[in-house]
Amino acid sequence: MARNRLTDAAIRKAKPCATIRRLSDGENLYLAILPTGVKTWQLRYRHDGRQQTATLGKYPRTGLDEARTRAENARKLIENNVHVTLHRRVERRSKLAANALIFEDFAKRWIAHEARRVRWTADYRREVEQSIARHLSTLHGLPLHQITSPIAASVLRDVENVVPMMAEKIRRRLRGILDFAVEEGLVPGNPLPARRRGPKIQRRHFPAITDPVEVGKILRNARAADPAKGIARAHLLAAFTAQRIAEIVGADWSEFDLEAAVWSIPRARMKIHDEARGPHQVPIPKQLLAALNEWHEADGVDAAVVCPAPRDPSRPITAEGVEKHYRNVLKLAGKHSPHSWRSTFKTLCAEAGKNSEIVEAQLDHVVGNKVAAAYDRAKRLELRRKLMQWYENELTAVRDGGEIVPLRQGGHPPPKAPRIRAEQS
Repeated sequence: MARNRLTDAAIRKAKPCATIRRLSDGENLYLAILPTGVKTWQLRYRHDGRQQTATLGKYPRTGLDEARTRAENARKLIENNVHVTLHRRVERRSKLAANALIFEDFAKRWIAHEARRVRWTADYRREVEQSIARHLSTLHGLPLHQITSPIAASVLRDVENVVPMMAEKIRRRLRGILDFAVEEGLVPGNPLPARRRGPKIQRRHFPAITDPVEVGKILRNARAADPAKGIARAHLLAAFTAQRIAEIVGADWSEFDLEAAVWSIPRARMKIHDEARGPHQVPIPKQLLAALNEWHEADGVDAAVVCPAPRDPSRPITAEGVEKHYRNVLKLAGKHSPHSWRSTFKTLCAEAGKNSEIVEAQLDHVVGNKVAAAYDRAKRLELRRKLMQWYENELTAVRDGGEIVPLRQGGHPPPKAPRIRAEQS
C-alpha cells in the first residue's frame, strides 16, 4: 500500500485531462482533478448501502497531510454509521450560529450569494448595498436570532414613514436576508411574515407630469435648486435623454463619444441584458452636448464618473439620492420622479404625432425582430437624433417660456442665458 500513496511532488505534477481524473492515496482517499485544473480531496464510502463521496477540501489549501487527517476523522464517523457530508454541514452551521452572526455581516453574505445566483449587475448590487446600509442600519449590530417580528416591523414602519416609495423594496430585501438565514440553519424561522395574498390588483405605473406648463415648472425649479453637481447632472440627463435613472447614475465618461454626440450604454448596465442587441446608443442633442463638454473639461481627463458623489468623486451618486432630491427639494413626491421623464417623453411625442417605433427605440424597448433591429440600427439612430433634438427644443421652450425676464435699466432685457446650464460642473 505504501507504494501507492501520493506524494506532494506527484500531486504538483499531475495534469488535468478531458474527464475527471482521480489519483488514489489508499483507503478510498482520492485527489480528484477536474478538467479545469481544480484539485479536490474526496473520500469514498458507503452509507446505508449507498455509495457516497465526502469532499475534504481543495488542494493546495488543504495539503496532503491535512487531507489524510481529515480522512481519518471521517472514517471514525463512518464506523458509527454517520453520513459525513451531512454531519460536516450541520457542524458548520452550528458553529456559525454559536458565533451569533450579526445582521450587518450576514446581509453582506446574502448580497454576495444573490449577486452570483441571479447575476446582478454591478450597479444593481451597489444600489442594494446602499439601500440596506441606509434603511436597515438599525439592525446592523443585532445578532440574527435577536431580530424578532416586533423589531423588524418597527424598522419597516420607519421606512414607510420616511421614504414610502422604498418601503416595499426594503421589505422584500429584509425578508430575503432572513429567509437565507433560515436556509443556512442560523435561525429556526423568518420573524417577518409573508404578505397575505389579496385580490389581484393592476400594477401601478410611475406617476408622471406630462402637461407642458407643469413640465416647464419642474425644469425651472430644478435649475433654481442648485443641488450637488452629481444630482444636477443626473437630472438633466434624465430629463433630456429619457433614460432610466439607474443607468444614468452609473454612467462613465468612457461611454460618451462627444465628437459623435452619442452615449453608448453597455448592455450589462441596461435593464434588458440581451448582448445580441449591442450597447444602447443614445443620441445627444446640441445643448446637452455643450453641457457635457463643459462638465468633462471641468472634471479633467482622469475623471471616470459622470455623476459623482459629493463626498467621493470617484464613486457615482445613487438613484435614491436623485429620487430623494425630487421628493424633498422639488416637492414632487407622488407626482413625478426621475423615472417619470420616460413617460413624459413618450406622452409628448405621441401628442406631437412622432413615429412610435422611433420613440420606443429611444426607450430601449424591443421594436420588431432582432434581425430588423440590427439592420435598421444606423438608420434609427439618425431618426432618433432628429427626434431628441426636437424634444430638447420642446423642453427648453416650456422651461424658458414661462420665465418672467426682468428688464435692465434702459428697458433692455439681459443677455439670454444658454438653455441648458452647465455651471453645476
